[in-house]
Amino acid sequence: MAINAIRDLTGRLDPRLQQLQPGSRAEGGERPSFSALVKDFVGDVNQLQFQANGAIDQLVTGEAGDVHQVMVAVEEASIALDLMLEIRNRVLEGYQELIRMQV
Repeated sequence: MAINAIRDLTGRLDPRLQQLQPGSRAEGGERPSFSALVKDFVGDVNQLQFQANGAIDQLVTGEAGDVHQVMVAVEEASIALDLMLEIRNRVLEGYQELIRMQV
């Protein structure tokens, strides 16, 4: 079963995901490490949270022209945070399963 790649709203593949495609390599010729991917993902989630807070501040001060854009920013940040928490939970479950294994 083939899994389609995740694309952004413009239909282009996210450059970080291109690095993970089979047979592809990063700029240095090596695949990015898992810790680097996690750091990037956490940074992206943090940035989305800041953007959502900024959009809310603009809405409160009357600078935001479109309430829909504010709601989209807030929901995008919320979904990204939920995804990050779910990934964390799955990693912890996997770690706990490894700890319970008998040698």
